[in-house]
Amino acid sequence: MNEPAVKMEEQIINLFQEAETEVYEGWVLKTLGSRLIVFPLYNVYPDNMDERIRACERLGNEKSAECMFRIAENTNFYLHSRLEKNRYILRERTIVGDLSITEETADRFSLYGRRESKNEDRTENIIESGTARRVEKAPTIDAKPNSQTSSDGRLVLEKAKDGLRTEPVYMLQEGENRSWEKAGRRRIGTKRGDHLFIADANKSSRLKAADILHFSLRNNITRVLVDVPEATFLCENFEEYGFRKAYSCSCYRKQL
Repeated sequence: MNEPAVKMEEQIINLFQEAETEVYEGWVLKTLGSRLIVFPLYNVYPDNMDERIRACERLGNEKSAECMFRIAENTNFYLHSRLEKNRYILRERTIVGDLSITEETADRFSLYGRRESKNEDRTENIIESGTARRVEKAPTIDAKPNSQTSSDGRLVLEKAKDGLRTEPVYMLQEGENRSWEKAGRRRIGTKRGDHLFIADANKSSRLKAADILHFSLRNNITRVLVDVPEATFLCENFEEYGFRKAYSCSCYRKQL
């Protein structure tokens, strides 16, 4: 049993305080929109595993939610093959990146920021067909603040609802004609105290480690957990900014 991974998964589960939660014989089920995420944190013997899978599916059907099984690395060794026998397929494999933010982290981020700014200045104008045209820089916007939200660049923090200690984090999305004035937003994570979890950075092609760090430093966050596709984590700049690989997760969904 990978106890460090299990403990970290428990921390991630607790960050989604507002989501409906059920426990079925040691497995934690979270209802998030149209998806029932199953966190099978503890090993189950093969003789009753099929019944557990079917029980999760019944709960999902009652909520009109699709079951997704999220298996942390080196936990529930038998579950992968049992899910495949029950017509589930591996849809994605992610890495949970972990970063503790210290003064050294902030200093390193400041150096990278100055370097990237110089690179942007050098490429601000390019020549195309003999004519110079201005290249639009990556957007940095400030959403109009109100009593419910505060904004840092592309990430928006919404204040916690009454009785909750968690604050949803949204990413602003371009509106029509690449307009940021009428930008929509999509929830990508949650903040609780000085902890931040970004759930689907893999689905946000423009969201980089620098965006997450900038937001974290402005909001007094000291620890960040982020889900990133395996290839993205290794190839992009998460390691460069100090994120370490904590463990990987395999996500299974039913084959249609």
